[in-house]
Amino acid sequence: MIKVATILIIIFTVLILIGTLLVAGKSDSAYDKKAKNTTVTIFLIYIVVSILAVAGIALYVYMI
Repeated sequence: MIKVATILIIIFTVLILIGTLLVAGKSDSAYDKKAKNTTVTIFLIYIVVSILAVAGIALYVYMI
């Protein structure tokens, strides 16, 4: 069950990241300059949340 949850978290994170990058790539040139910082911030948030999710699952497995 834990392996399934971990795999689902990884799959959803990758899909969300790809979707964010696809949406960010469809902007005009003036907006692209302004949106770069936002895209980097969102990317970093996804990375941190992914690490915390996997750490949470690992902690849960360790506590059992």
